[in-house]
Amino acid sequence: MEVSLEEIARCNRFNPAYYEPQFLEIENKLETIGAKPIDRFIPAKHPDGAKGITYGQVGSRDLTPRGAVRYLQVINIRETGIDFAIKPDRVAENSDNDPARSRVQKDDILFSNTAFRGTETLIGRCVVVHREYGKLNISQDIDRIRVAGANPYYVGTYLKTSLAQMQMRRRLHGVDSQKINFGQVRSLLIPDLADNQQDEVERQYVEMAAAHDRAMAIKERLLQESQIEPGQYGEAINRLADGKPAYRRNMEEAKRRLDHLLAELVAVIEGRQKKLKPFPG
Repeated sequence: MEVSLEEIARCNRFNPAYYEPQFLEIENKLETIGAKPIDRFIPAKHPDGAKGITYGQVGSRDLTPRGAVRYLQVINIRETGIDFAIKPDRVAENSDNDPARSRVQKDDILFSNTAFRGTETLIGRCVVVHREYGKLNISQDIDRIRVAGANPYYVGTYLKTSLAQMQMRRRLHGVDSQKINFGQVRSLLIPDLADNQQDEVERQYVEMAAAHDRAMAIKERLLQESQIEPGQYGEAINRLADGKPAYRRNMEEAKRRLDHLLAELVAVIEGRQKKLKPFPG
């Protein structure tokens, strides 16, 4: 595919992959159905002063095993939800590692903005915080997104679809570490969806997250009872949990529910069906 110098200058991007047909095709399709930048749902600030999008703590980490605040890193963000057991870090409340601006609350979207060589699948991973977890903060490699004018479960679920993930891949920058910045996140195209369908996305997401939570309860109990170190990347606790049928059953259910939800949402957005079908069974 040939790209003119005028187009390169207009986009201000010199990465050849940015102009690949597969990426342009997705964005053209979305523009055809009236999709507009997600920016319109992410205010600069909310009425309470909270930023619409921000990243977590920057600088050295002073982890405190008995700290009052749970501290999430990219590895804690799994496909179906948060995994505290894989890296159960904590920090002191109101310390430099616990900035007020990035404290997490229910209905926030957590979005991984960085990946390093060999961990490319982590960037763009996101979850919607579907319940209160107590005091919780995040690292600088995670964006906390708080939307207005749209159901956060729709926005968060949409970000997991191939329609959004392909857009993210187009916007990534960096070599040894890949990143996506606030402006690039805000530029992602998202279609409008009827309120009742957004509510259905929330209902199905919460049901999926409940299965994830049941699995995580088993995993965290195993971590506490065994007193093992989880491993650098959670290898030890993952092996222990994978040996438990109840854990595997709930994780498999959560994954099936998520796959169903994403397929249904894309089908509705693309006009192949009018509404999301419930999870079978």
